Amino acid sequence: MESNLSNQAIILEDGKPVLKDIEDTLLAEGEIRIRVEASPMNPSDQLWLAGLYGIKELIPKKTLGAGFEGSGVVTEAHESVGADIVGKTVAFFDDCHNEGFQGVWRKYINKKASDVIQFPEHVKSDEVFGVFVNPLTVVLIVNTAKKNGNKALIHGAASSSLGKILVRYAKHVDFPVINIVRRQEQADSLKELGAEHILDSSSDTFDDDLAELSKELGATAYFDPIAGAFCGRVLAKMPAKSTAYVYGALSGEPVSLSPIDIIFYQKSITYLYLATWFMEASKEEQDEAFGEVIKDLSTGGKIFGTKIYKTFSLDKVVEACEEAAKTASLGKVIINPQL
Repeated sequence: MESNLSNQAIILEDGKPVLKDIEDTLLAEGEIRIRVEASPMNPSDQLWLAGLYGIKELIPKKTLGAGFEGSGVVTEAHESVGADIVGKTVAFFDDCHNEGFQGVWRKYINKKASDVIQFPEHVKSDEVFGVFVNPLTVVLIVNTAKKNGNKALIHGAASSSLGKILVRYAKHVDFPVINIVRRQEQADSLKELGAEHILDSSSDTFDDDLAELSKELGATAYFDPIAGAFCGRVLAKMPAKSTAYVYGALSGEPVSLSPIDIIFYQKSITYLYLATWFMEASKEEQDEAFGEVIKDLSTGGKIFGTKIYKTFSLDKVVEACEEAAKTASLGKVIINPQL
């Protein structure tokens, strides 16, 4: 049992991430202590550090941490939980809209045992750091397209870690995807994963190719992590009554769409937000989605696993954020608080 541990965490001071020594809190009933060993630098984390993420009215008015998901090893459990969980690898999530939000970028974190996902003994933290955000978003993307009767979907920034998971998952469930990338080398990497439909937005024929392929496949759903003017550009080439689901803001710009497309072609823009799905989905729907992800990650992660590009310590969070913004197509930048 590890108690009276020294702890450190990333704390936001005047909007800037600062590494601070913090006081460890005693375990409450139902809680476990986790040694945090891996946490991805997702686009949502980058937006959080820039002060651009979340529903401001719902974010707790207190000193805030950073980091939304991660994995680690249980080092201690409250007597109400029992000792069987000690030593197990677990994955966990921390929602910035909850009053109890801590941020997972810390050496140790206390969580309710009922809120973590346990993995078999052979699974290591660096294999399951990304259980929630990317894998579940991918499942949600495909399920949303299916539920709304779409025959195929279009995905922007397709060479990202999430985009590569989507390629593998869509192939697994046999659902057509038009993958949009920005460079030929990105297209080549998706081909190696088995992607069938890839369009390079830097090509002179991109707009015509998109119009032709989206019509051929009946692709009337565009899942957009970029936003900005590119959203309207893609929608403009899609069939009538198409919808863009914005789930990211990589461009940092407002979305735009021609009123001609809105009025005469009944095209629309809406949102896709994992937190909303958590609130609205039934327990059966959540269990099914989690079940797919956990089963795969427990057996090698051929679909939902993510390649680690580079690992940073807690005192290098700013550098990690900058690196992640430049190298999204190369793999995931990871924070390891134990370094």
